[in-house]
Amino acid sequence: MRKSLILVVTVLTACASAALPPGGPEDKVPPRLVRVTPDTNAVNVTDRVVSFYFDETINDRGQGAQELDNFFLVSPSDGAAKLSWHRSRIDINPRHGFRPNTAYTITMLPGLADLRSNTMKTGASVVFSTGPTIPTLRIEGNAFDWVAGTPARAYLEAVTPDSIIYLAQADSLGRFTIGPLTPGSYLVRAIIDQNGNRALDRLESFDTLRVTVPHAGRVEMLAAPRDTLASRMEVPVVTDSLTLTVPFSGLLDPTQQITPAEFRLLTTDSVAVPVVVALSPPELHRADSLRAKVTADSLRRADSLAGKPLTPIIAPLPPVVSAKPPPPPPPKPSIAAPYKSVTLKLGQPLKPNTEYRLSTTGLRGINGIVQPSERRFSTPKPPPPKAAPDTVPAATPVRRVPATTPAAPATTPPSAP
Repeated sequence: MRKSLILVVTVLTACASAALPPGGPEDKVPPRLVRVTPDTNAVNVTDRVVSFYFDETINDRGQGAQELDNFFLVSPSDGAAKLSWHRSRIDINPRHGFRPNTAYTITMLPGLADLRSNTMKTGASVVFSTGPTIPTLRIEGNAFDWVAGTPARAYLEAVTPDSIIYLAQADSLGRFTIGPLTPGSYLVRAIIDQNGNRALDRLESFDTLRVTVPHAGRVEMLAAPRDTLASRMEVPVVTDSLTLTVPFSGLLDPTQQITPAEFRLLTTDSVAVPVVVALSPPELHRADSLRAKVTADSLRRADSLAGKPLTPIIAPLPPVVSAKPPPPPPPKPSIAAPYKSVTLKLGQPLKPNTEYRLSTTGLRGINGIVQPSERRFSTPKPPPPKAAPDTVPAATPVRRVPATTPAAPATTPPSAP
């Protein structure tokens, strides 16, 4: 019996040592959406929930600090949707259930992760109706961070006059689609939702636009920080004796034409200093670029007349043609970005250590408000005069005195006896 027991233990030990290590290879594949019920484009749906099925367990805390329900949008919305987690299945339904004869869009946003934090890079959506038909109308467009001039992953709402709210989320290129919708008027709002609470908070960029459906073409949402106050002039900055940079408290409308007549510069004794040019930042950039080109051309012409060897102008190399075409550039806003400063060029130099008063008739902010304003400023003190360079006096020649042999001491003659 004892020998048999030893033999069994030996065999089990040998089998255990030959097995693969536990755990297997590391899983780096994100979860995959298998199916959604009800099917997209289904009509007369009576299901009480919409179910998303995955091929593995989904992390019920989402990715990072976000909750799982932040990855789903129910449109039209009647408040925060209800969500239940069943490991590899997630069920979603509106807060007060599905309404009859209504078309819904349930959107799953990118970012869901499995238990090993492998994140899904793409999302999905399903469109269905609790009635017999699905409307074909939609609002399509692009959302931008207007100040930066780049596409924005904006959160979007389209509100009907009777307060039905349709939701959407723009993708990485700012593209969005809201719908399906019925004909009518919608107030569309785009928010760069920095804290992810799906609400407009103070200092967040946004834009609103009234859209009548059906609408031809794409709409453009230009999100920027906005308030109800006028853009007032702040303390001017002396760039040099002939240039002032004038900042404003809010963003200015880039479609307006700014002229020197809108500014007046006076000394304390009411002597006017002429303002000859008023430039927005884009105009200043173009002027600086043109000035640099003219200067370079003038230097090159002078070198040519002087017979100096010229630096060869190297033509750009032709683009390398690859089998795969490059991706199209990201879209840009059709309207230039708003700005918060204006540069003034003066007809005579400012005096140092002097007080001035600058007033403006008012520039239009992006909220459409115009209000005059005035500011006082002082020019800097003149720099102290440069000290004269220390001079070393010329060395006084030293006259060499020839060495003399010391005289022999005088001897007293001996006295006579």
